[in-house]
Amino acid sequence: MSREQSAHDAVQALIPEDTILDVALTYPRGYTKTQALGMSVGGLIGGDDFASVGLALGSVVGGKLFANLTNLPPTIVLAVSDTAVYTIGRNKMGLAGGWDKLTKMVKFDRSTLQTDVRQRAVLLEITLHDTEHAVSLELEAKRLGNLGIKAIIELLTSRK
Repeated sequence: MSREQSAHDAVQALIPEDTILDVALTYPRGYTKTQALGMSVGGLIGGDDFASVGLALGSVVGGKLFANLTNLPPTIVLAVSDTAVYTIGRNKMGLAGGWDKLTKMVKFDRSTLQTDVRQRAVLLEITLHDTEHAVSLELEAKRLGNLGIKAIIELLTSRK
């Protein structure tokens, strides 16, 4: 089974009530820069405790999701269906494996979602705007060697 199929199957099992069209790996905005800095001094930043994510999301009224959190998962999976975009925490950086420990984070309704994508050197900066609740989520993805990002961007930026 391919990495893409493994990822898709794991996400579909987590969200059985919706048909997932595609998945992609992303990171919290700034994470890859922080990671590179950390690697240069011999340490990686990350963690697998998502408790603070749930607490913070429960209290978000507006603004940027995750902006003040320091204990985010190193990878955020974007999963797209016909009607929704799901963000799912994953505590592993690599493309292979790690699909058995996923945590649901935020679900966006596609009818009220605006997606902005900017290219910055080797990264894509992705901002998801929930226009109904005036909330945005900032992510980034590596342009090359990433699971499904091109297909997800196409799904998110095209309108039916």
